[in-house]
Amino acid sequence: MNPAPKRVEIPPFPGGKRIAVTTSFDDGVVEDRRVVAAFNEWGLKGTFNLNSGGLDGKGHIAASEVSSLYRGHEVAVHTVTHPHLPKLDSTQIAREVLDDRIALEDLVGYPVRGMAYPFGTYNPMVIDCLRQLGIVYARSTENAGNCFPPTEPLAWKTTAHQYAREPDTVPERFAKLCENPNYSGVFFIWGHTYEFDRKNDWPSFERIYRPLAGKPDVWYCTNIELFDYEAARHRLVIAANRATAFNPSALPVTLCADGKLVVIPPGQTTPLPAA
Repeated sequence: MNPAPKRVEIPPFPGGKRIAVTTSFDDGVVEDRRVVAAFNEWGLKGTFNLNSGGLDGKGHIAASEVSSLYRGHEVAVHTVTHPHLPKLDSTQIAREVLDDRIALEDLVGYPVRGMAYPFGTYNPMVIDCLRQLGIVYARSTENAGNCFPPTEPLAWKTTAHQYAREPDTVPERFAKLCENPNYSGVFFIWGHTYEFDRKNDWPSFERIYRPLAGKPDVWYCTNIELFDYEAARHRLVIAANRATAFNPSALPVTLCADGKLVVIPPGQTTPLPAA
């Protein structure tokens, strides 16, 4: 029998990537079309939070294009009518969230499990309600230097708004993280695609987002992919003798055995190589 590796680590992201980049855009407006096309070209991924009650094909995208437009990205809840949830009672909160979830699932054909808060507002009652409705995470408009994994997934903070300039702009902040070999974490940017149109500022869209793309040490993911991988890596079972690892989840998970990356396929027990 081959000797077991001396140390087995579980890197935070697939393939041993050092940084994860994820984005979030609200309201399902027609400007999403331009952003999705650019992201598809650049290899970025977005989570798009939609109000199913407003998918009219005018200022907002049409319900009929949701499935094809956002393919390869994530569609998430933003409520049916975009209310301030803390101003509602629990029944209305549940209807706004669950009806939106059902309507979006009918359009995309998969379970919709993420959410962004309308106006960024929430309170403990809202969180308690969402916890009963199958929502895995709910994005706020608050910022945190270290935003993932969140202590409370239903009050998830981001790295920054897309137009943030303090302490640095988004591309400047990202460049500093990439240049720091000791940094590992999630870079999470949010906004509204209509901001670029209303400000007549589409050049800033490319200035902000294109520098994030094409980095070999970065995992480009949607919000829900980030949470699903975090759950999968915590379910991984490493044998006490470090000779094998069992992956009970539905996602492949990357291990690092004495410096060697090993992918553990879903549902399998895999021998680990010694150094």
